[in-house]
Amino acid sequence: MDKYPSLIEKELPAPPHWSKALGVGIVVMGLAIGTGELILWPHLVTKHGLSLLWLALLGIGFQYFINREVARHEVATGEGFFTTSARIFKWSVFFWLPSAVLLYIWPGWASAIGTTLNALFGFGTHLFWSWMTLGLVLLLTFSGRIAYTMLEKSLKVLVPTFFTLLLVISFFNLKLADLLEAGRGALSFGVIPEGVDINVLLGAIVFAGAGGMLNLAVSLWYRDKQVGMGKYVGRITNPITGKVEATPATGYKFDVKNPENMKRWKGWMRYVTIDQGVIFFLLGFITLFLLSANAYAVLSPQGIVPEGLQVAVVQAQIFGNVWGPIGYNLFLIMAFLMIFAVMWTVIDALTRIISDIVYTNAHVGPFQKIFFVFNKLSLSQLYYISIVLIVISGAFLLLLEQPLTLLVISGVLSGLTMALYTPFLIYVNNKHLPKPLRPSIITSLIMMGISSFYMYFAFRIVASYLA
Repeated sequence: MDKYPSLIEKELPAPPHWSKALGVGIVVMGLAIGTGELILWPHLVTKHGLSLLWLALLGIGFQYFINREVARHEVATGEGFFTTSARIFKWSVFFWLPSAVLLYIWPGWASAIGTTLNALFGFGTHLFWSWMTLGLVLLLTFSGRIAYTMLEKSLKVLVPTFFTLLLVISFFNLKLADLLEAGRGALSFGVIPEGVDINVLLGAIVFAGAGGMLNLAVSLWYRDKQVGMGKYVGRITNPITGKVEATPATGYKFDVKNPENMKRWKGWMRYVTIDQGVIFFLLGFITLFLLSANAYAVLSPQGIVPEGLQVAVVQAQIFGNVWGPIGYNLFLIMAFLMIFAVMWTVIDALTRIISDIVYTNAHVGPFQKIFFVFNKLSLSQLYYISIVLIVISGAFLLLLEQPLTLLVISGVLSGLTMALYTPFLIYVNNKHLPKPLRPSIITSLIMMGISSFYMYFAFRIVASYLA
């Protein structure tokens, strides 16, 4: 079969009440909190001032719209982004698969956790703690019957816990004047202080949220949560503790002339809007806002501008000087929870992307002969085999320093992927969905603006590396 099979028509399932829209948003928030919120933005505002915070608001706002448009197509078809992409341009398979591996195979967050736990407990090497937390990811993954449910339930504990710790730390550390100054910074639209590295700043905007290909995993998480037409797609279940569910390689469609279907469609999109708007955008920005305000209040008076994970460690040391061991430990515990949430979610996203692309193309489409060795494996088996291999690879890669060349490639690819898939989302949702399911003109215009920004970002980073 040279083409991907047509979508099968079925009835759109009824959505739950909007009040139950707590799920993928908290997973994406768990992904976002350490990407830029814990380290990059606190570093930038400490160095250049809180007037940059409006750009963080802009960046996380961009990703709210991207996530919503990624979800739109999943709700309508039950298909992941990568299958939809291959339907339109079959060779995209060989871009997304290696790009995902290059971007996310390096265990940087595991190394960061090792440093954090070593500082917290005072014994063991950072490698020991890094390996322990990688092992914990496998333990948690294999302890649940359904992979996504285990991830979501765990993050429903992790995210509120670190958010509560952040509120406690902010209550004791921040004054009203600090909050007002940070608030002014969030509303200082158009202000960019002199001396800011534009490439670094653009990168920070990209990672005010998930960033790179991680936003595309939203379609796979919503599918496994059985949102919209994803209800007809089997979930990834533990082959040891759960019954394997039948998983079709492609998706479905529904009759848009049926009034009941359209009523349900509006209910599903309301569900996605609340999930991404309240949980990801609102709580995500509050987290970024408070972390940046705390860093500025603590580090700026002392003229300290740490980089990398030292942003968190130095803050913990200063809190320890003021509040004693309790302040020091509270901040490190919060940092650990945030980084662990990121690490687990990145590993899960990479695993889902790999297993989804391989499973689909092993069973349907023009590349079955290339992926034929995997056609006896279920999607669940591919997922659990892949996550074991990714964790083991990460454990070995921790022994090496991440090569500078691959760091450069990773940075360029993150910008390039967003520059590529944002206009693609505009195209696919406006041309390949029935008219009643397409985004509004306002949403399309906003997405065009976002697309222009990311293309500009891609141009800048490529030009800077070629110069």
